[in-house]
Amino acid sequence: MPKSKLLERTNLGLHDSLVEFLPNISHNVSILDIGCGTGAWLERLADRGFSQLHGIDLNIEQFGCTRATCLQANLDYDDLGLGTKKFGLISAIELVEHLENQGRLFYHVSNHLDDNGYFLLTTPNIHSINCRFKFLITGELASFDKKGDQTHIVPIYIDCLERVLSHYSLKIVKCWGYPTHGSIKFTKFVRIVSTILQPFLPNKIAGDNLCVLIKKA
Repeated sequence: MPKSKLLERTNLGLHDSLVEFLPNISHNVSILDIGCGTGAWLERLADRGFSQLHGIDLNIEQFGCTRATCLQANLDYDDLGLGTKKFGLISAIELVEHLENQGRLFYHVSNHLDDNGYFLLTTPNIHSINCRFKFLITGELASFDKKGDQTHIVPIYIDCLERVLSHYSLKIVKCWGYPTHGSIKFTKFVRIVSTILQPFLPNKIAGDNLCVLIKKA
C-alpha cells in the first residue's frame, strides 16, 4: 500500500497499524475523521479503497487530502454542520486528549454514528508498564508532563471512559495498544526496568498508544 505523503502527527507507524485493525466495513461506507489534521489518515483510507471520506478540523488550511472533503469546526464548542448525516466509521486519532470538553466529542459521535457503525479512538496510553513506572519514579504522566505535547490536557483512563461512553449510549467492543511489543518513545532505561517488572505486574494494554473500538450500546 502506498505511503501517505501528508504529515502524520502521531507516533510513527500508528496509521499503518490501525488500517490492519479496521472492522469489516464496505468501501462505500461514509467515513468521518474528527480532528483530521493534514488528512493523512483519510489519505491512507483512500489508498485502501474507501471513497466516501470526510474530515473535520479547526485548522483546515493544513488539510491536503484531495480525495476527501473537510469542514471547519471547533470541536469543544461548535455544531459540526453535519445535519442528520450518519457514518459507518468515525475516527478520532490522537484527538480526545486535546479537548477541554471530551463529552462533546462523544455527543457528536452518538448523533452521527450509524446504528451498526464503529467509532475508532486513539490516545496516549497511560496503562502501560512503561508509563506507570515513569509515574512511580517521577510523579508525572508520560505525554502529559512538561516534556510532552503541551496541548495534551486530559489523559484517558479506560474504566472511566467506559462510564462516560455509557452516558451517550456507546460501548467499548475492543481495546489494544500500539506498538504491540516495546515502545518507540520511552528511554532505554525505562524499557529495561519495565521488562523486568512485567512478570509481576498486570499489563493488559501495552504500547504507547491506547486504541479503542466503540459501537452503539
